[in-house]
Formats: sequence, structure tokens, C-alpha cells
Amino acid sequence: MAVNDLDDGPVPSGQTARQAESVAAAARLDRKLALAVTALPTLGTLLAVALWLAGHGPGAAEIGVFAFLYLATAFGLEVGFHRHVTHKAFKADERVRALLIALGSMAAHGPVIWWAAVHRRHHATSDTPADPHSPNLAGDGAWPRLKGLYHSHMGWLFEGRSTRPPGWQQHVQDLYKDTTVLRLHMQYYFWVAAGLAAPALLCGILARSWLGALLGLLWGGLVRSFAVSHCIWSLNSLCHVIGSRYFDTGEDDRSKNSFALALFTFGQGWHNNHHAFPSSAYTGLRWWQIDFGGQFVGLLQALGLAWEARRPSREAIARKRCAAK
Repeated sequence: MAVNDLDDGPVPSGQTARQAESVAAAARLDRKLALAVTALPTLGTLLAVALWLAGHGPGAAEIGVFAFLYLATAFGLEVGFHRHVTHKAFKADERVRALLIALGSMAAHGPVIWWAAVHRRHHATSDTPADPHSPNLAGDGAWPRLKGLYHSHMGWLFEGRSTRPPGWQQHVQDLYKDTTVLRLHMQYYFWVAAGLAAPALLCGILARSWLGALLGLLWGGLVRSFAVSHCIWSLNSLCHVIGSRYFDTGEDDRSKNSFALALFTFGQGWHNNHHAFPSSAYTGLRWWQIDFGGQFVGLLQALGLAWEARRPSREAIARKRCAAK
């Protein structure tokens, strides 16, 4: 979630006292939300493991809701929040747009317009001091590198300069004018709650017990959220430290490709490819680069539910590949 740490400092130039107090109030709330979205899934996962060791492990229903909601929310983030809303890599039917954004919201990574603002800033400032979550700015040596990895993975959620610096809304003025995106943005907390309540209700009904409801909440809600979050956050951390580079993406940018993360994030592990062609609906640019997100966009096109999916030409790929270091 968005966080802001401007509540303890002087009022920025050009900002009124009322505006500063509004920022401070948002900062206090944002810190609590950041703690919730990082700590609660961790605690829920530990409780789920403890119950498993005590003989109350996940059954078919719990495994089913975990798998389904992992797929649904990860696709919502990667295809909906990321490729469609943030980069406008393809156009889609309004019902499809709403469904993808709702599913992405269930992942509890923040409201869609805020999420897009952070990601657009990341592309504009990748691995520079203005990058919201670069792992490469803490210095050399083992400890600074570990600090950088922690910051890029989840520590940045607690730093206002990363999550909501002055003027962050300027990156997403177009999205505030999009009625579908704005409506789902305002419904964010409803969809987060729905992503927790639905598996609890379903598993509780199937098991006809409160224990079944608890296991559904844990495995379909908190454990699933833990798994999705750490896979997605690893793109910010690991995919700017280890992996391979096929394209020159600028003097500062250190984005890299990861086959393993591409599998679990449905194509976004081809991170260097994505930084080379951010508006492409497809991140897998070679025949062997598995890109489930791109395949899903292709399926939507085949069904007439999406269109104008962007893909870099062979010439554009060759030009950037030839310039690679």
C-alpha cells in the first residue's frame, strides 16, 4: 500500500498547513496499511503451517481455492493492473477490464491508480535515486546489498519518498479520467475484503464447520496473498540484481530476465524484455520464453474481448538486441 513519511518534517515549499496535515494523516494511515499487507499474510501463513502440523492441513477445497485465487489475482495484477491499465498495451471490453482490475485489487497491492503511478515512476527512473524501489542504490558490500534487496522487495512500502512523493498523481492523470478505472480504484477495499471472505465462505460451507471457514480464509486468503506478493515483489528486487540481459535499456537500468519468476508471475519475469518494450502486451519475445500473460491476452483477442494488442516488430527487437551490452 501507499505510504508517506512527510508527517515529521517541515511543510514543503508551496504547501499549505492544511495540505501538510492531510499528507500527515494519509502517512499515518498508509503506514498501518503497509504493515497490514506485509505482516498479516505472514502471520496467516505461519498459522496455516502450525495447523497443518497439528493435523489440520489443507484438503481439496483449500488447495483448490488457493490455486484458483493465486491464478486469478496474479493475472489481475499482471494482465489487468500492469499491461492493460499502466502501459495500455491492449484494449479490452469494459466487462473484462472491470473483472481484471477487481481481481488485481484482491491481491491487496494497493488501489489500481496508485499502483500504476508507482510503476510508471519506476520505468521513468529505473535504478536511479528517484526509482521507488531499486535494489542497487545502497552501496557496495554484503550488508548494503542486503539492505538494497530488502528495500526493493518490501521496505519501500514504508518510505514516503518511494510511495507517495509530491506530485505523484501527475503520472496518472489519464487514469483519473477513465471512469471504469476510477470506479474500481474507489472500490479497492471492497475487493480486498471479498478476496478474503469468498474462500472462507466457500470452504466453510463445503466443510460445514468453522474450522473449514478458517482454513479457507488462511489458504485461499492469507497464504495465497503471501505467495502472490512475494513473487511479485521479487520482480522489483531479484530481477534488478540477478539474471540475463538481452537488451540495452539505458545507462542506469539494470533489469534482468528470470525464467523461474516468469513462470510464477505469468511472464513478468522477462523483466529486461519488458523494460526494453514496456508498452508490449507480450513479454516473451523468443519462442521458448513462456509468457502466460501474453497467451491470455491472445485468448481474449481470439474471443473478441480484447484488441490492438501491441508487440514490438522484429526490426525493433533487432535494433535493441544489437545494442545490448
